Amino acid sequence: MTPLALAALLVGQPAPSPDPKPVPATRTEIKAAMEGHKTARPRIPFPPGEGEGPFAKVNNGRFRAYYLPAEFRDFGLGGRGATPDTASTLDNTFKTRLFWVVSRVNNCYYCLGHQEYKLSAAGLTDDEIAALDGDWDALTPNLRAAVLFTRQLTVAPHTVTPADVAALAKHFTPNQCSEIVLAVGGFNAMNRWTDGLNIPGEASGEFFGKEGKKVASFGTPASPKYADFVSKVAALPEKCVKASAPAWPARPKLEDRAAVEAAWAATRTPLLPVAPDAKALGFETTAPNWAKLLAVFPGSMKGRAAGLKAGMEAGKLSPRLKAGVAWVAAREDRAWYALAVARDRLKATGMTDDQVFGLDGDAAALPEKERRALAFARKLSAAPATVTDTDVEALRKEFTDFEVAELVHHVCNAAFFDRVTETARLPLDR
Repeated sequence: MTPLALAALLVGQPAPSPDPKPVPATRTEIKAAMEGHKTARPRIPFPPGEGEGPFAKVNNGRFRAYYLPAEFRDFGLGGRGATPDTASTLDNTFKTRLFWVVSRVNNCYYCLGHQEYKLSAAGLTDDEIAALDGDWDALTPNLRAAVLFTRQLTVAPHTVTPADVAALAKHFTPNQCSEIVLAVGGFNAMNRWTDGLNIPGEASGEFFGKEGKKVASFGTPASPKYADFVSKVAALPEKCVKASAPAWPARPKLEDRAAVEAAWAATRTPLLPVAPDAKALGFETTAPNWAKLLAVFPGSMKGRAAGLKAGMEAGKLSPRLKAGVAWVAAREDRAWYALAVARDRLKATGMTDDQVFGLDGDAAALPEKERRALAFARKLSAAPATVTDTDVEALRKEFTDFEVAELVHHVCNAAFFDRVTETARLPLDR
């Protein structure tokens, strides 16, 4: 099969598809998928006009600038023009490798392509990028530890334990462990935005070039060593050797209410550094613990903190629906601190404790429109690679495209919030 034919197969038909995008199994298939995604059909209309400002340079930014309120647009991932942060000590290329891994796990063709461009612009060879897909003996011990932790935190955040954090800490300082967790949480958020909306890739990677150096082309053949190397990172069926539907591991059955309340009552000591206050992020000393966690990195996390706060307070969707999204995501991720924050937000809208826990079942306290939105949020949270065109098309019958984009954005916030607060084992705000 020619690369173009394979690309067409991987990207799918122009009409909304009821099937998730196939997961490329090999390096050859990855390249074809990224190339083919340049002509993908977005799940909400492509923004009109040429766009303005720094967001217009890439399609992701154009969608954010057009569909989201201004206060929601900073995803806190750094990049060009970002505020320097002296607390951040990990190399950007190191973190880009982790972004590649997250995108491979979540089957986000768009973000995977961006990380390929950035890594090649940083001087990595195609084989060095390919090794991230499971040839871990080719990686340094600290990178290998970070890659394995990143994959676990991405596909199965509910399984991350203090022992996993301790294993990471054998290779990194406490601040660096926190930097990895915050970065991986942010990458998971971004994947759910770009892939949830199926944003098409740009025609080229010129934007990512450094000092005139060209980035690699997806049309360049993979080396014989990796051309048919089957991924150990991607969500593929066992013994799979070619592109396949995602084999996303199912989350466990939700615990009953008593187990949740017991988790809330347990004594928790933070596993990651927290600042004594969060004034640098615009909070007073009574700031919530999540803000103190982010405040360790006041430069790089300022936009993320502001975006999280704005997401809770502003936007087109109702406070109840936004808090409901946070609840269902935290339930799936077993993020107990995040779940308590969502509970408090839901109760502030007038819901009782019984109604809040009712969201785990038939959500009878909510209208059908909101129940469908929460079902979508649950799917995008727990199994992003399984979301389909028709999932989003169904939402568009109930919500405007701007509301659909905002709904996806709140799931993105939850993906970040759940992973970082629970990995850190933050105590509940009392």
